[in-house]
Amino acid sequence: MRTVKFAMIILMLGTVIFPQKNNSPGSTEWDEGIIKFKSEDGQFQTRFDVRLFLDAAYFPNDTLELLSNGTHLRKGRFAIKVKLWENWRAEWDIDIADETVEIKDMWVAYTGFRNSFIKIGHFKVPFGHEILITSRYQSFVERAMPNLAFKVGRRSSIGYTKWGRNWNFSASLFGQELLVDDKNKTQDETGGGFGTRFAIAPILTSNFLIHTGASYVEHAPNDNGSVVDFTSEPETKLGDIEMLDTDNIFNVEKIKRVGLEGALGFKNISLQGEYMQAGLTRFDDTDTTSSYYGEYNDVSFSGVYVYLSWILTGEKRPWDNTQGEFSQIIPKSNKIGAWELLARFSNLNLSDSNAIDPRNPNGILGGKANNITLGLTWYANPNIKFMFNYIMVDNSTNATGDGAPGDYDFHAMHLRALIYF
Repeated sequence: MRTVKFAMIILMLGTVIFPQKNNSPGSTEWDEGIIKFKSEDGQFQTRFDVRLFLDAAYFPNDTLELLSNGTHLRKGRFAIKVKLWENWRAEWDIDIADETVEIKDMWVAYTGFRNSFIKIGHFKVPFGHEILITSRYQSFVERAMPNLAFKVGRRSSIGYTKWGRNWNFSASLFGQELLVDDKNKTQDETGGGFGTRFAIAPILTSNFLIHTGASYVEHAPNDNGSVVDFTSEPETKLGDIEMLDTDNIFNVEKIKRVGLEGALGFKNISLQGEYMQAGLTRFDDTDTTSSYYGEYNDVSFSGVYVYLSWILTGEKRPWDNTQGEFSQIIPKSNKIGAWELLARFSNLNLSDSNAIDPRNPNGILGGKANNITLGLTWYANPNIKFMFNYIMVDNSTNATGDGAPGDYDFHAMHLRALIYF
């Protein structure tokens, strides 16, 4: 099966790179590290999005040897992004890390409106700045814990996006995740809902920026199961332990997520933060013969992060109004590159002592954690960057996911080489 999939990739590459003789002549363009193939009339365009995330981590004070020192292919992404007949866009994106093929963005969009488009397919639900921003532009090796725990992910969706000079609005109606192995499942999809995000930069000048935004998502649990769970690893994936874990939460009717975001930028210094909350509406078990008959209280979890970025070489984090997000840092010089110092504090609380039910008389205790991360990033050029993060993890007593003993604190050193084109 894997051989067939890679053969399909090669076939598609050949079709794109070696066009049929009836196609009009075109040109090749190199734009800020991205190769684009364009037709002469401008109606067609193709570009690739290839990403290699090569990671290594060391845990200097892992006294119980719970974590895994070593190296890892964090991502191996390949995507084709095309413009068709001027007003249509499409994307086909997969990840082949961990010896598996994972579906990412697969969609088609109509862009014939002014400063807006309609998109249908499989893509991210509009929620949160750091969740939505492409992994190529992340400031840290991994997203903060609240982003890891409360992300909605990519869903089969229909979405609409519109923007102005200093604002962006996105909304989508979505179903469940597009899982190839579940195409013949025997139960209906019930995990649908809607999401919306509005971001605005009320002050946007060459030297000063204020960004603010809000997101809201509401949906039902998947597959009519009424069961959900929330988890998060520390802000490094190589340990591969989700120490914060609520376990299964039963009798869930609706899941609501709220996100607030803000950022300040002054020249080459920026401060950014987000607050996220997930609320679960639950129904009581009215079956008197059930072992779990009784009242199920609603549940609430929350998290926050804030980080400081200082680009020592003077570059600024550009703001992209078409996405309502910060964009790529382009070094002024490809000889010395751009150098960025970073510091982040994040907190995640997956415990709610008021969420009492017959299964959890003491509430849902998924644990709490604080992470402090210090980072240094070298943007060698628009296509290559090296990231080093030193992460200090402070876990609570109830952080016992994946067999962790609780109250287990440790440090991590994480290095990434990122190549993208």
